[in-house]
Amino acid sequence: MGKTIVITGASSGIGAAAAVELSRQGHSVLALGQTPAKLARVHQRMRKAAPVGVEVPEPVRADLSSLRAVRELAATLLERYPRIDVLVNNAGVQPGRRRLSADGHELGLAVNHLAPFLLTMLLQERLRESAGRVITTSSDTHVDGRLDLDDLEMERDWSGPASYATSKLANILFTAELRRRTGLAASCFHPGAISTDLNRDSPWFRLVKPFERFYYGRPEEGAETLVWLATDDEGAAPTAVYYEKRQPAQESAAARDEESAARLWQASEAMVEQHLAV
Repeated sequence: MGKTIVITGASSGIGAAAAVELSRQGHSVLALGQTPAKLARVHQRMRKAAPVGVEVPEPVRADLSSLRAVRELAATLLERYPRIDVLVNNAGVQPGRRRLSADGHELGLAVNHLAPFLLTMLLQERLRESAGRVITTSSDTHVDGRLDLDDLEMERDWSGPASYATSKLANILFTAELRRRTGLAASCFHPGAISTDLNRDSPWFRLVKPFERFYYGRPEEGAETLVWLATDDEGAAPTAVYYEKRQPAQESAAARDEESAARLWQASEAMVEQHLAV
């Protein structure tokens, strides 16, 4: 029987490729993204790929830069889906300049960490009831992340690459702590060097974009480990926290720091506290 799978950041790139492939395999996939026109195009591809009789839900616009919007999204999902087998936290940004979210948080922290943290917390009971799994897109750039728990907003020393790397480190720490605290089947992965629109805010983006195909893999390649974790028995009872190329991978020492993971969890709870209240 097909799974009910929710994917954030599915309007392009790895998320879109995964949504199409999982639809092709006969799963009911809800694509979430910020741009309706892009979502509509992905939805057409999903419908074309899906076997006859398999439901392809209408995609839903999701603004993950707003914690209020994340809470509203969770409410919509809980209302529509009595079962959620897989939650894929895939959406991500790499700002070209330091920007703040609607809630006043550094944008990379807000979208890449706080949004998946809050969404997972709001859906955790439904996921548990469904024997579901949580998959988060991380990156090997996490090795360059420097998690300053006294300055999570990076007010003292911000750069786009540093913001992104630190958020990817946070993804791994979140995944490990989620497993310890909730018992949910949680994993994260590095998709590889893939051509996506992630760094579209970079001043170099338009210059180098036409040449990316010579250096980076296709989104379909980046989605392979995501699809595997969503469907294989390994994803239902992960033997590792962090994966690459459909096998366990070695994370950095900072990503294995249980004290940092616990403190990050506590700090994240405090940041989203008002949106967690029933």
